[in-house]
Amino acid sequence: MAATKILTKENVDAEVKEVFNRAEIHFGSVPNLVRVLASNPSMCTSITNFLIQSMGPGRIEWGFKELIILKTLRVMKSFYGYGAHEKMALDLGVSTDKIGDISNSIWKSSAHFSPAEKVVFELVEQIGLDANDVSDDLWERLRANWDNGQLLEINAVITTFIMIGRVGDTLGVSDPILFTKALN
Repeated sequence: MAATKILTKENVDAEVKEVFNRAEIHFGSVPNLVRVLASNPSMCTSITNFLIQSMGPGRIEWGFKELIILKTLRVMKSFYGYGAHEKMALDLGVSTDKIGDISNSIWKSSAHFSPAEKVVFELVEQIGLDANDVSDDLWERLRANWDNGQLLEINAVITTFIMIGRVGDTLGVSDPILFTKALN
């Protein structure tokens, strides 16, 4: 059970109703985390807008973003939304082999991932350990495979889901299914 109230459209102000509408358009429904955030309209607006921006198509392919999200949640030992993101990855065509390999350290030697993907997972682990200690060597390997805009997007996905995972876990929010519309 969530530690704070899960609000509905009927008991939020106009500003939050608009956020709910944007979430519904993007996700197909309003995730429970957004409904919990609704008790603080300005936070709900900013976090939901950033969440929508970081999830979905962008400079990084959406299926790979889901693998980054899954790795981030594992590294942080966060359970909020993990199953929903596994389902989303599958719906986006990510193989069960990749999803399985990312759930532990098998990704390091897995033939299912390119060197470019592996260096991103290394970044996820480093940020989870200490974001202030990303080595120059790691940045060089990242820049050899990804441009600045892609690196910004990758970092935004990682750090967004560190926060989202912590908020969801701390407040006891459950979202077994995030998207109720077709993913494309």
